Amino acid sequence: MGPVEATGAVAAIAGRVAGAPDPLERARLAKLAAMVCARHPAASGAWTQSVPPEQAAFDAIAEAVRRQIDLPREPARARLVPGQMVIATSPVRIDLAGGWSDTPPICNELGGTVLNTAVTLSGRQPLQAVAQLSQEPVIRITSIDLGRSVELTHTKQLLRHDDPRDWSALPKAALVLAGLAPSDPDIDLRGWLEGVGGGIRLTVFAALPKGSGLGTSSILGATVLAALSRLTGEVAPREMLTTRTSMLEQLMRTGGGWQDQLGGIVPGFKLLRTAPGFDQSPAVEEIRVPAPHAAELSSRLILYYTGLQRLAADILQKVVGRYLAREPECLAIVRDLKAGAERMAAELGAGDIDAFASSLLDYWRLKQRFDPGSTTPAIEALFDTVRDRCAGYELPGAGGGGFLLLVARDTAAAAQIRECLGAHQPNPTARLYEASIDSQGLCVTVV
Repeated sequence: MGPVEATGAVAAIAGRVAGAPDPLERARLAKLAAMVCARHPAASGAWTQSVPPEQAAFDAIAEAVRRQIDLPREPARARLVPGQMVIATSPVRIDLAGGWSDTPPICNELGGTVLNTAVTLSGRQPLQAVAQLSQEPVIRITSIDLGRSVELTHTKQLLRHDDPRDWSALPKAALVLAGLAPSDPDIDLRGWLEGVGGGIRLTVFAALPKGSGLGTSSILGATVLAALSRLTGEVAPREMLTTRTSMLEQLMRTGGGWQDQLGGIVPGFKLLRTAPGFDQSPAVEEIRVPAPHAAELSSRLILYYTGLQRLAADILQKVVGRYLAREPECLAIVRDLKAGAERMAAELGAGDIDAFASSLLDYWRLKQRFDPGSTTPAIEALFDTVRDRCAGYELPGAGGGGFLLLVARDTAAAAQIRECLGAHQPNPTARLYEASIDSQGLCVTVV
């Protein structure tokens, strides 16, 4: 294809994008235009949409997710009185198999299958949100772990929630989704809060590092949404929280799939499945590890924070871009990811810890095939110090940093790994964490 043909192709694609009612079809077309423009930069002038084709593709995916829920048009009336507060806590999650198959548009077109588990750290659920009414018609948001606080008095301040690097983006977007703040910048915040019944104080806390790979942002989002829902007298069911959290991530422009929030909402090991379609409400199958084998697994599992952070959205765009381009290897990887989740669920149910560890290593290799940026030389150097004592390992989440999950060959090897990692920290923030399988999931109380 020469420059003239490329320009004509981009113009034709732009016309089809403008007339396509299906957002996922528009996403695929926009990605095709981006690929043509990358080979023939001069053809970019034929693209008539308001944003570049690559961004148009991801905007269309976000639209597909947003179609699942309408933003509230009226204030949600608070059902608590000043002085009462809602406290919501959640574990974090470790993805064990099938990750990426839960990500739009992959899950919408192929269905998703994921196995993960909820975990506590040092015996505690590390994510918390506290919501309460105040008499003053303002919104105050506080992050305890970051030592940050902001007071919001105008709607336009609240609607600046599209920068994932802004610490307050998540609670701002959650307040809008919960109907406790308006989604229209022309609506007066004071008047809206009068309809709510008072101002809002929202405090969040995450007792682990940002960019951990343990689903922190999504699960904290679900935790905040659960607290805000209870503030209005609503006990949000699991399906609603899952959908709202996916919407929250689109408002923040972080994207992502549905497995993270379910990983914290639902306790223990679980296999999550969806069918193709816009409705991505996963069926949840609890996986029980036989008691003696569960004790063995606990003794062999090691969670280690590397001190290396990464933003999942960066890796997400690479993976989704490959899928939109319909790369044959990408489609094969998705098939293998889903099959691996089914296989691992059977292995855990049978108490076969060695087979589980081998499947975990297969999962890590699939992640690297999907995006070589999932690992780094620094990460590989860490693995090299303990690799010969491990039966399986991975980086939870998208990869690139955060935590290492290791399955030692046996309990003696686990002790050796802990000693080795404790003695050779790659940076001052790296350290071992005491992780246990969580048995409660999301907890919400009113005091």
